[in-house]
Amino acid sequence: MSITPGITEQYQNYFSIDMYYSHGTNNNQIGKSRRRLTMIVVSRFGHTSPLIIRWLYGISQAQALVHLNKLCQEGLLDFTQTHRSPDDRVYVLTRAGAQYAEQLTGVQLHFRSSEQVSQRINLSSLYHDLIVQYVILRGITGQYFQNGDSFDGWNCFVTDAEFRKIARKFDVRSVDAIVREPSGTLCAVEFEHSFKSPESRKGILLKYAQGLELGCYEKIMFFSQKKDILADAKRINEGAIDYLTAHTKPKSSAAWLTEEDAQRLKAALVYRTKFCDELAERFYR
Repeated sequence: MSITPGITEQYQNYFSIDMYYSHGTNNNQIGKSRRRLTMIVVSRFGHTSPLIIRWLYGISQAQALVHLNKLCQEGLLDFTQTHRSPDDRVYVLTRAGAQYAEQLTGVQLHFRSSEQVSQRINLSSLYHDLIVQYVILRGITGQYFQNGDSFDGWNCFVTDAEFRKIARKFDVRSVDAIVREPSGTLCAVEFEHSFKSPESRKGILLKYAQGLELGCYEKIMFFSQKKDILADAKRINEGAIDYLTAHTKPKSSAAWLTEEDAQRLKAALVYRTKFCDELAERFYR
């Protein structure tokens, strides 16, 4: 498998964003460090919630609200109340915040200019997206976030929104995130919050095979709040791959997947149960 140069070159724009958090020795330094990192997080993921900020800095819910509301008072963030967030509100960038975030990241942002905050984000997928945000930040190496709660799974990432900008140019299926492990391995991250049918998984698996072939990633890691969902995904995926290997495309003698493609795909699928109980506790209770 070869890595497509255009893809990895564009990953580097995001891998190089400085996510390092220096806590500081006094309130002024701590405030500046949190201000900087929170703005980068919101710019990269498109939003955040007090639950994420509370965990990220190891502070109380009240302190997280004070921090986020201060950024709103500065005109950098805006918020809306919604039951689709685990703590009933979500924060997004203002135009001034987007301009400031561009200075911090060196990456140009597309700002949705709607006056209604709720129209600047996809509310239907917000809960899912906030969980993905938590997983991606939770998994980054401890050298960045020294709050004693690091998974040390990867050292940099590309978010869903960032990957979609790249994927459009190569006609590949979007994933929840791309992460780079300390070994240099590129992994797609997918969060499964519900059971999927075998038919829907067949199409998704073919897209994963395409992503592997193009070198968009070398592994696909699945996370969930339930071990049963991951076990079911593994069972259905394995059966679907066998089906796609044994059956041919319409009006063709070629199988949907060659034996080589099927073995590579099976080896690339990883089901991570590490966060199941933690995600269930934080987001589903």
